Amino acid sequence: MKCEEAAEFLSLLCDGQAIPREVAEHIGACDVCRARLNVYLGIGAELRRVASLESKGEVRAGDWERAERARPSWWSKGWESMRIPRFVFALLLMAVVALGSSLVIVKAHARNQGTVLMLTAKPPSEGAIHCALSVADLKLAACESFGPQHSLGFRIISVNGDRIQLGVRVGPGAAALKEPGKVGLSMSEQEEKQYWLELGKELEIAIAGSGIMGVTGDLVDHAPPLASAPDEQLDPKPGELRFVSPVLLRDNEVVQELEGASAITSDGNETIEFYAPGDGLYRVSLGPFEGAVEGNVSLGRVSFELNGHSYRFLLAAPVARKEHVWVLRDGTYNPPGELKEHGFLGTAKVSYPQGQSKN
Repeated sequence: MKCEEAAEFLSLLCDGQAIPREVAEHIGACDVCRARLNVYLGIGAELRRVASLESKGEVRAGDWERAERARPSWWSKGWESMRIPRFVFALLLMAVVALGSSLVIVKAHARNQGTVLMLTAKPPSEGAIHCALSVADLKLAACESFGPQHSLGFRIISVNGDRIQLGVRVGPGAAALKEPGKVGLSMSEQEEKQYWLELGKELEIAIAGSGIMGVTGDLVDHAPPLASAPDEQLDPKPGELRFVSPVLLRDNEVVQELEGASAITSDGNETIEFYAPGDGLYRVSLGPFEGAVEGNVSLGRVSFELNGHSYRFLLAAPVARKEHVWVLRDGTYNPPGELKEHGFLGTAKVSYPQGQSKN
């Protein structure tokens, strides 16, 4: 259940009415909905507090008279006999109207409640690319993706209501480069173009010599664990290999950590590539290939031995359904631009010549 769906029932709770079980469970587990409910409840509490300031004496149980009288209209009864100031009663009526109209208000601003932009880009002739960009923390407001045909970079420049200004860079992918395994040119070397993305609508971006890339986005309250594939389940699919927030250890010492990064492939001819600055490029595959060593898979761990050292990849989600993967380390790999300093995680289709071994 989504927050905007649960918002319909918040006013019912404030009125003391029962709501469906699944809605109650969502509100109990969702910090955003609970905060909104507390705001609504706070309105009523504040009105009662203001009314108490106008009271001339202590009100005890039994002070209210029970007198038979003609039944006036609802409005005149409220205006003439309510024991709170009339201006407060008017405010209370407006609050009730606002609560009754909460569905319209919440739906109109639902997209403004989140702090993470879930961006989906569909470049020509490639699968969808997903990025989670923070609108609150500029340090987490950018992402890059390196595919076989295109290398893409996105960053948030500004936010104006339901419109978000994006900086977009497009470069060649791995297939366009001569060196096997190279993931693309540095994104900083590509020209950045600026676009306005309207939430819930598709932005079309022309890529020279390739076609149209569609980009859509919506604000959510958190970044999903599998940001590159937010609809994926915890259990890997058959033939699927994935790395989520990987940490590489060598002899129990951290070599490189890529928190929040994720890469998923179900292509048997594709490898996951993990680059650690100053250490090299690690290529991981579900099948054996020349020069690679066998690694053992245990849920979110991949263990292997290289040159007398013990290595482990620690992942935030299960890696694969298989019990083994194959790992090749290329210690001579020289990435372009800023990738030398920061490292990266991605996928690439790479052919390995017979006899190649860069362990």
